[in-house]
Amino acid sequence: MPLPTALPAAVRPWARPLRLPNQATLWVDAVIAAAVFAGTALPVLLSDDGQWWHVLVAAAGSLPLLWRRRYPLLTTVVVGLAISVLGLAHQLPPLPFGPLVATYTFALLSPSPWRQIAIVVQSVAVVVSLVVPGENPATFGYVGMAYVAAYSLGAGARGRQDRMAMLEERAAREEEERVAAAARERNRIAREVHDIVAHTVAVMVVQAEAGPVVTRNDPARAEKTFEVIAESGRAAIAQLRRSLKALREADADGPARPLHGVADVQDLLGEARRVGLEVALRWRGPRRTLASDVDATVYRVVQESLTNTIRHARASGVDVLIEFSASAVEVTVTDDGVGAMNIGGGYGMMGMRERVTACGGELNIGSGPGGGGFVVNAVLPAE
Repeated sequence: MPLPTALPAAVRPWARPLRLPNQATLWVDAVIAAAVFAGTALPVLLSDDGQWWHVLVAAAGSLPLLWRRRYPLLTTVVVGLAISVLGLAHQLPPLPFGPLVATYTFALLSPSPWRQIAIVVQSVAVVVSLVVPGENPATFGYVGMAYVAAYSLGAGARGRQDRMAMLEERAAREEEERVAAAARERNRIAREVHDIVAHTVAVMVVQAEAGPVVTRNDPARAEKTFEVIAESGRAAIAQLRRSLKALREADADGPARPLHGVADVQDLLGEARRVGLEVALRWRGPRRTLASDVDATVYRVVQESLTNTIRHARASGVDVLIEFSASAVEVTVTDDGVGAMNIGGGYGMMGMRERVTACGGELNIGSGPGGGGFVVNAVLPAE
């Protein structure tokens, strides 16, 4: 009955080696098979009692080595049986060249359980082929040492291949991690740039829209309005330069350090006041030093919340509460504007959520009590 070809490779070890032979290895195997045939058949041809069928058996004990890489265990069985027949016929060559090459091959290519089975079966066959013809004890010694050497060479080559494969896999994994880290850093810098530009431009747009009205009705305030626009632009340029410098330093030395933190929140409120918002900052709990990523996230949550309030909420007042506890820092930004805005598609809100999640925190956004105003609440681990 034919063997089922749908069986997995673990069940069909004769049908799937670790590596299929290419054209170069086929030529090498052909040369090896020819050399083994010569070494096995010549003693038969030079023997006084050699028979023609002994040469055929010698061919069966050598030529199947052409397929030793594709069918290592099956090749070992065929050449082993042929050499055993020669042994029983008292036509053994000086060494069982075919089985030795096959032993090296299955030690190199076959999976572990089948290697152990092959060792046991081959050991029994070798003992039988030496005991039945009545070979002398010295023959047992050098034949056994030859098999041990062949198996050791194959196992050593297998170990080198496994190590090379492991090193290649490790190098590929490290490259993937490097690419992923670079992508994360690019996204982080992109969020930094977005936060800087979106917040500053929002302030500048509000002032610019109010500029014509103020120029007509209150020329004295107009000068102050344009000063705010200029200051905002200069601040944005300075922050962008620091962000780009951090990006260059990150490329050379690793991840860049955050540019802002809790200590800079007061500056954000000053910018918001210049566009006409009444902003209150409250602290609760003893202030403490935060991890750099958490520190930067607190700043960016407040910044993005103020940016959305300036651009969308039509609010007159904003309340910022930063509360420290033993295990967390909580940031709540509440305005008195028109309520829930379109919060699903913007890069700013998405970046804010990514920042908070990356720190292991939780972000909640929505309308204030009674449906009025807008609330952003972020809870971040203090450690």
